Amino acid sequence: MTETAAPMVSICMPVHNGENFIADAIASILGQTFSDLELIVTDNASTDRTQGIVRDFAGRDARVRYVRNEKNIGAAANYNLGFDLSRGRYVKWAAHDDTLSANFLERTVAILDADPSVSIAFGRTQCIDGEGAELPMQGYPMPEIRDDAAKRRFARALRGGGSCFPIFGLFRSEQLSRSSLHRKSYYGSDRALIVEMLVLGKLRFDEEAIFFNRIHPKQSVSLKDRCERGRWQGSSAGRFSSLERTNFLLHVWEIAGRHPDVVPKPALRREALAFVLRPIELARLLIEGVQFVSPAAAAQIRPIAKLVWNSLPGSGRPRGAPTRQS
Repeated sequence: MTETAAPMVSICMPVHNGENFIADAIASILGQTFSDLELIVTDNASTDRTQGIVRDFAGRDARVRYVRNEKNIGAAANYNLGFDLSRGRYVKWAAHDDTLSANFLERTVAILDADPSVSIAFGRTQCIDGEGAELPMQGYPMPEIRDDAAKRRFARALRGGGSCFPIFGLFRSEQLSRSSLHRKSYYGSDRALIVEMLVLGKLRFDEEAIFFNRIHPKQSVSLKDRCERGRWQGSSAGRFSSLERTNFLLHVWEIAGRHPDVVPKPALRREALAFVLRPIELARLLIEGVQFVSPAAAAQIRPIAKLVWNSLPGSGRPRGAPTRQS
C-alpha cells in the first residue's frame, strides 16, 4: 500500500471469522459523510470468507487496509494491533457486526474538535438483530460524564455502570497512547480502559449520531464459561483469567496511579479503595473466589448469594456489555 498523508480518523476493525456481517460494517464506514479516514482491518487468522470480502473492498477503496495475523492472537492484542497501526489524530474501534449512521464520524469529530477537554465522543446506541431490525436496548446506556475534575470523573466512571458501548466511540490518539489499552489477562478490560480515558478527559454524546449494536448468538457476551471468555480475550490466557472482577479491580488500582500529572495518585487510590470496599464489590469478590476454588460449591451457594446480592445497594441495574469481536 502506497503511503499517503495521515488521515484525520483511523478506524480499527478487529475480526475473526466475520463473513456474516463484515460487508455491512465496512460499507457503513466507507459511506460516512466525513471521509478523511482510514479503515484498518486486523484479521485474527479467519478461516471463512472474511479475507476475500475485505480484500474486495480494499481493491475498490484505497482507504481500506487489510492486515492478517498468521495465528489468532486473541481479541485484546488484535484490538491493540489496530491502534498500533493507526495514523489518525482520532481513533475509533469498530466491531465487524455493528454499523453506524452516515453522520456518526461527522458529529463525533465535531465534538472533539470543539472541546479539547473531551476524551471520548460517542452517539446514541440502537440495538438491532441479525437482519438489521431494531431491538429494545440491551442493558442500559452509560451516562455522559462531563465533570471538570478528573477525580470526580474517575469515581463516576467506576460507580455509574452502564453498558460499555462508548468503547466504540471516537478517541484522541494521543490519549490512547498514554493508556493501558486492552488487557490480554481478562475479559472485560474495555470497562477499565473507559475509566482510564475519563481520568484524561470527558465523555460526551451526540444523540444524532447512532451506533447500531447488533445482537446475535455468536457474540462473545454469549460465552458463559469464564475460562472460555479468557481464552477469547487473550488466546492463551490461563485459569486466573477467570477472575474477571479481581483482574478488573487490580487494573483500576494500577490506572489510579498512572497519571500523576493529571491528578495526584493518592486522590484516585482513595477513590479506588472506597469502590472496592463497597458491600456489593466485596460480595462479588467473595463469590468469584469461591467459584475459582470450587465451581461445585459456588453452584450450591448461588441461590443464597443471589438473594444477598439483590439486597445490596447498587445491585438493581444490569451490568454492562463488554467488547465482543476479535
